[in-house]
Formats: sequence, C-alpha cells, structure tokens
Amino acid sequence: MGRWLRIATTMAALTVSGTALPAAQAADPAVQITFDTQPRVTFSEGLTSASGTKGALAEVAWRVSRPAAITVRALDAAGTVVRTFAEDLPVADSHDLAWTFTDDAGLDLPEGDYTLRVSAVDGDGTRDVETYPLPLDRHSVVPLQGVVSGATYSTNATMSIGPRPGVTLVSARFMVGDGYDAAKCAVSDPRTPGLGGRIQATFSVSDCGTYSGRAGALVEFTDRIGAKQTGYSTTVPVRVVDRVAPTAKLHLSDASQTLHLERPGAFETTTTRFAVRDASAIASATYEVRNGIGALVATGTLSDGGALETDPLTHVFDLRWNGTRDNGTLLPAARYRVTTRFTDTAGYRATGPALTVDLDATVPGTMAVSRIDGYRWQVVVTPRAGAGVTAVAVSTSPGGTTDDSAQQAPYDATTGTYRTVLSLAGRPAGTYPVRALITRGAASTTFTTPDQDLVLAEDTAPPVVTRPTNSRLYLGLPDQYVAGTFGFGVSDQSAVRSADFVVTSADGTTVVDHTVGEGGEGRTSFTWDGTGPDGERLPAGDYVVSTTFTDALDNATPAAVTVHLDDTVPGTLAVVSATGNRFTVELTPTTGVTVQAAGVALIGNSCCGAAMERDPATGRYRVTVDLDSRPAGTYHLTSLVARDTPGAAAPYGYYWTTPVTVTVGH
Repeated sequence: MGRWLRIATTMAALTVSGTALPAAQAADPAVQITFDTQPRVTFSEGLTSASGTKGALAEVAWRVSRPAAITVRALDAAGTVVRTFAEDLPVADSHDLAWTFTDDAGLDLPEGDYTLRVSAVDGDGTRDVETYPLPLDRHSVVPLQGVVSGATYSTNATMSIGPRPGVTLVSARFMVGDGYDAAKCAVSDPRTPGLGGRIQATFSVSDCGTYSGRAGALVEFTDRIGAKQTGYSTTVPVRVVDRVAPTAKLHLSDASQTLHLERPGAFETTTTRFAVRDASAIASATYEVRNGIGALVATGTLSDGGALETDPLTHVFDLRWNGTRDNGTLLPAARYRVTTRFTDTAGYRATGPALTVDLDATVPGTMAVSRIDGYRWQVVVTPRAGAGVTAVAVSTSPGGTTDDSAQQAPYDATTGTYRTVLSLAGRPAGTYPVRALITRGAASTTFTTPDQDLVLAEDTAPPVVTRPTNSRLYLGLPDQYVAGTFGFGVSDQSAVRSADFVVTSADGTTVVDHTVGEGGEGRTSFTWDGTGPDGERLPAGDYVVSTTFTDALDNATPAAVTVHLDDTVPGTLAVVSATGNRFTVELTPTTGVTVQAAGVALIGNSCCGAAMERDPATGRYRVTVDLDSRPAGTYHLTSLVARDTPGAAAPYGYYWTTPVTVTVGH
C-alpha cells in the first residue's frame, strides 16, 4: 500500500524542519483514499480452459476523505501502464470502476498479475496513493485428476481434484455429461477437501447407461488473493457401459383387475401401467397370459407411454389386453395370470410384477323399447340381479361414436327398472339407432347394449295441444285485475310456432289482438291482465283467448281457452267505532267468497299494520288501530284480503279494499 505521513496535533502551531506552520493548516488532515471493496475478479461463465477469462470482471469502489483530483491507472507485473481510466478527475467523495481486463486500445490483456493504482491530490497539495491487486488467471483454476482418457465405468466412478499452488479448495461436485447444466447424467454430492487439500468422490454412474463423453467438476475455492470463486475444471474423456438391468413396478395400478363385458362379445381393455427405470432405451416390453393350468393363451407388446416428468429415466408402459387370444377370439370367463418382461439395449432384462385378471361375461341388463307416438318411445332397462348397476343412460348417436349428451334414465323403485321417454322431435324422417349405456360397480365400468332401430316417419300429424289449467282472473285492486299467464302444452315431432294470440268477447268482438313478434317461434303462452286495447279494465264476463300452433311442415292445430273475468269485490271495510284516536275497523266478506285472512294498514305509512281477527259468529274480521301517536290530521286505512281463487293460476290471491278515512285530533 502507499505510504504517507499522518500528523495530528491540538497545539496552536507545529514546526517541521525548523519551519513554523499556521495552526489551522496543521490541524487540517491530508486527503486519504479508502477502498470500499476487497480484491476480487469474477467470471460470468466460470473458469475453464475453453473460455479462458471470458466474462472476467473487476469491480472496485473507493472514496476520498475530502475533494480531490484523482488519477486511476492499471499496471502490469512489470509496472507498465496498460490502461488509464482517469487523469486529474475531480471527485467530491466516492468513485467506482468496472474493468474487463482490456487495454487502452480495447484489446484483451494476457494472463498475469495486474495492479490498480489510484492517486489523489487535494486543494492543499497533499497526496495519497493506494494500490489494489487484481490477478488474472486465464487458464483452468484447478485441474481434474483421477479420470483418464478412455476410462470405463459400469456402476460407480471415482474422481478427484487437486488445487493449484496458491489456491485453496472449498468444495467440489463431480459430473458426467456433455453439458453441466442440461445434459449431465451423473452428479456426485458436494465433497470437501481431505488430506493435502484434495477432494475425491465415488458416485453412481448407472443413470448414464451406455455413454461416451466428458467428465468434469464444479469447484468452489479461494484464489491467490483470498477471494472466493466458483469455477469449472477442464473436462476429460470418459466412457460408461450399461451393466444394470431395468427395474419395473406397477404405476398407479392394482395387481388384480376384472374385465367386464364392454358390449356383447367384447371385454373391456386393461388399464394397467408399469413404471420401468433404465438408463438406456428399452428394446422390448412384452407380456404373456396363461390360464388356470398354466397354458399360454395370449402374448403381446406393451406400448411406451413416454418418460415421467419427475424422472426422465423412468418410462411408463401400458398393458393393453382385452381378454382375447392372439387371433382375436374371445377367451372364456375365468381367472388368468399375466407376466411382463422388459429388455434394454444392452441385453439386460427384468420381469415386472405379475397380474391377476378375471374375465366377467355377465350381461348387466337388457333394454326394451316401445313406441308412444310418431316421434316418442318409452325405453326400459331391466338390470340383472347382483350386477351392481348404478346408472343408465340412453344414446341415439351413430354407431361407433361417443355421445357426450346421452339422456339419463331415472330409476323406478316400484318396478326395479330404469325408464325414460326418448324423443326424436325436430329430426328429419329416417332410421336412428338407440342403445343403453349401463354403468355398474364401484369402478363405474360401462356396458353398451346392442343397437335397436327407431323408424321416424314423415311428420303428418298436427301438434298436440293441451289447454291451460287456469281460466280465471280476479281483482287485485278495486279497479284492476291481477295478470295471469295462460300456457298451452304443445307437443309435436318438429318445431312449432304460434300465430297471434287473440282475445274476443262473448259476442265475438275482438278486444285484444296480440302479435307474436320476432322471436315468437315456439311461443306457447300469453299473459293478460284483463284490459282492452286502450288499457281499460274490461267488464266481468267470459272471454276467449285463441291462437293456432303450426309445425315446421305446416301441420296446424287451433287452440283456445275461455277466460272468465271475475270483478267480485271479496269484502268491504268500514269503521264501526272510535274512542279518541283508537279506531275499530271491520271487514265484511262478500257472500260466496272464501276469505282466508285479512289485515289492516295505514296508506302511505309503514306503521300501524295489524292482523284482523275473525268473529266466528258473524264471519267478519275486526281489529282496533291506535293512531294516538300520529300527528293530527286525516288518514286512510285499507285492508289486505287473502281470498280463494278457484280456476286461477294460484290457489289464492290478494285484494286491497277501498280505503276508509279517519281523523286524528289532539
């Protein structure tokens, strides 16, 4: 490091070589350079013989104790200036520098020991000079030893690495593979130095299979100036031979399985999978099936399902067998034993776990179809006792295709069958297949019954129309009916549209002509509130709501319903007595009207509502309302009546009576 004189005193004056200095100058310290970083050179790609010092970077930061002009240069081992970074550059406090070991011409410098020299001169002319060592090792930091060109390993490899002079090893991991990051096939655990600072490891190379390539090490070390570094050694040739047999086990599968009939004459296919680990490729994966006396009845090849994401050396193989001999004929229902064998490219073989497969030829149910009309059929599936049927669906998709929208058939506990009505409405005339999909057992396997043909004839029948169940409107207010919706049930083989809904009086006069506008296709209901064309309430009496339903082939059915407008007021409200501001009100039901309940309320205010009590002797409803807390003035009371509504959409309706007036005085 640079040398300088540091003198400090609290005296008023200081004499140096017989010269008296002013007190202020003597107390003012000289400029001083302080480095904020320790000596270190980093390499973005590590240190290897191939990359040399590619990515080498020196980062230095320092500060001056007072403003000064600095000069920064890099010198080689002989003291020659190779790079000037700054000359007489004014610096107030701190400064930093990043250097990639290039000279003033931008050329890479050779390996060697370099020094960064920083000098600072302050305004009083005092100077400080500091140096910073930056050694550059261009070649491999640590050579790999113990692996010689052409060395052959089968299961384990022993490798070691020793330090260069001036280098202290901290740890090392040995690797076999063409790429340290992506293509390594064997890696040792991290190891620390032993005797003499050398690091050695014996580790498995079984996962490399048959491999000819390179081996190397990733090392952590302390370099010649004490900086901690990470570097890669040079690689050396190595060869690995495969002497390990594959290992096979069941992968998310059971060792026993039952194959039921998938359809008449065909069993389901096994869903068994094997996980086979091997460092080299599997050359063959085969299976054999033997019956109860050991006779060979079927053979085959397993299909490679690809490598596992969690372990690329493990492949999944699928055993696909559907209970047939090699010639495709169906085997009889019985228990069979399945064995598997896996052989790799090096000729090593392993036997997988044995399987037990039961063939069950039970037909779980039968389907019967009966015609209801020209486009509807009743489908009944009768499950076989003990077959464990859990669900039934009905499909009319083309044979050999998958139907994602098969129609579910509900279970009928009374008959012990699954039943549904299948409609081919909207389809063109022709022949359609129908089949039942019978689900059984905890594994939810499916049996498909044989197809039956449904013949759909040309649509010549008019739509079948069912009249609405309601045919009456009642008053909800003294001058307003409660609207009702009159829905017609319409059934037809093809799409149906409706004509205008027309309302006529008893003498045939049209009082409402409702047009089914855009979007009216398929409309089968009409909502009416008992008003005429100008919104006025029509007189009580019978009215006819009529329309015509026409299908896609112009087959038409007229339809009508008689609607009675009932303007009967279900009851009248009256004040029967008053004591101060307490008023007793009474509802008298209309003769012939059944009132279920009644209540009283103050119009325009949420207070004072009360249920009315029925007097069994008179049939009237009565309650006393206390308005003493209300300000003086005129108030209106009304009653909400719940009444029976025979023939209406709802069994009872609500009616607000004509209000009665009361006066509160204080």
